[in-house]
Amino acid sequence: PWKCISLDMKYFRAVTTCVNESKYEKLKYKRCKYLNKETVDNVNDMPNSKKLQNVVVMGRTNWESIPKKFKPLSNRINVILSRTSKKEDFDEDVYIINKVEGLIVLLGKLNYYKCFIIGGSVVYQEFLEKK
Repeated sequence: PWKCISLDMKYFRAVTTCVNESKYEKLKYKRCKYLNKETVDNVNDMPNSKKLQNVVVMGRTNWESIPKKFKPLSNRINVILSRTSKKEDFDEDVYIINKVEGLIVLLGKLNYYKCFIIGGSVVYQEFLEKK
């Protein structure tokens, strides 16, 4: 249906993998202030995530729609929001959360640049309801 899907996917990859380390400290400070924390723990227990990366959050069905050869989305920390799935259900290095509040807890433990909520519709709805 989309004539420019290849171009759209290249743009999506560019936006969600771009990290400007010179602006990281300012973003980190704003996050700490928003969360009423003095500092953010710089803990990232993903084995392949040695450098600063963005977080992409998606629902289970969104995850399943991604072709196997592209999983996990490279150069990004992949988080799947699912009420029923468990870590054992996935071969890939991903985080599994079962509710929106779990993302806030997880983000407090990760060293990341920006967080992108990439869908699907149920995930968008849950985040919009939480405001």
